[in-house]
Amino acid sequence: MSELDPKHVAKAKLIVRAEFPEMAGAEPSISQNKAQGKDGTARSIFVLSFKKSVPLPDGGQLSRVVRVTMDKAGEVVKLSASK
Repeated sequence: MSELDPKHVAKAKLIVRAEFPEMAGAEPSISQNKAQGKDGTARSIFVLSFKKSVPLPDGGQLSRVVRVTMDKAGEVVKLSASK
């Protein structure tokens, strides 16, 4: 299994921090998957999952998850977040 370049991880952290400021400081867990491209060939994709417990106004806590899906070149394929 190949590794994701650290500069791509840093890019994902910047994107998450810009879009979801409450996720600042969250470190991602990284998994690698295979995806089929439009041309039918298999390619490696990486899913970076950022998890953090976020305080709510009423004093409760919300477990928040943000996922960044990237290709090996560091291009963001998808960005998704839990509510």
